[in-house]
Amino acid sequence: MDKKRRKEISEEFRKENLIEFRQNLPIDENLFPRLFDFLDNELEKNGCNHTSLITEKYLQKTGVTNLTEVVEWLAENGGYCDCEILANVEDLFDYLDPPKINLVPKKNIHRQKINSIKTDFDFCIEKVPSPWSLLEIKSTDSTEYFFQIGKNNNCTVNLQNHSFLFQYDNDEQWINFWINETQLNYNLENLIIERFQFSAYSIIIAKTKDWSPVKIWCINRENPKWFLKMNTQLNRYKGDIKELEKLLNSIVL
Repeated sequence: MDKKRRKEISEEFRKENLIEFRQNLPIDENLFPRLFDFLDNELEKNGCNHTSLITEKYLQKTGVTNLTEVVEWLAENGGYCDCEILANVEDLFDYLDPPKINLVPKKNIHRQKINSIKTDFDFCIEKVPSPWSLLEIKSTDSTEYFFQIGKNNNCTVNLQNHSFLFQYDNDEQWINFWINETQLNYNLENLIIERFQFSAYSIIIAKTKDWSPVKIWCINRENPKWFLKMNTQLNRYKGDIKELEKLLNSIVL
């Protein structure tokens, strides 16, 4: 087979794959370039918190009804969080427009699953309990840890160092945290704060019946060096709290 024929076959194969790719998209393909432009602007201003919250917020605003399906499709194609959606998924749509310069510098990010963790700020789990998985995410200037249930990002728990003192009983503080992290600053009449104690931990929940994001903070008052922050959704947070309790029981104090 000569070189010209091999090239023709390769091109035919590429076209067939492209047809199949376009037929299996979860939403109109023309929404994706607008999503990528939106992510360009938002990530340049605010950076990525290693969730797909900015993407989900945009899709909800544009009227996408199969949000879970779209988020799962993005994850299957390498977009586990907003910056990875921009870095890994945007190139799949080069056929729509000529490649453009990405305004957000792509960091060298390495992620791996680990089964145990021991940090220099006294957080230790000898074996991550099921159904949780633990992701270690390393970039050139930081290392972060995310616990996750399932393959998508509908429920994650971020391990963070304490950089300030929480005011446990200050509802306004937690409401402002919810607003800052979700970037939703309207239709907040039903935003409420709930609290309960579990073992050595204080649990603070910020939620509203009018929006999907639920934020949960877990703080060990006896060890102020770290805290856990859960990102989940209104339709599942009660079950996720039960799984959070399993995670807390596995922490070596």
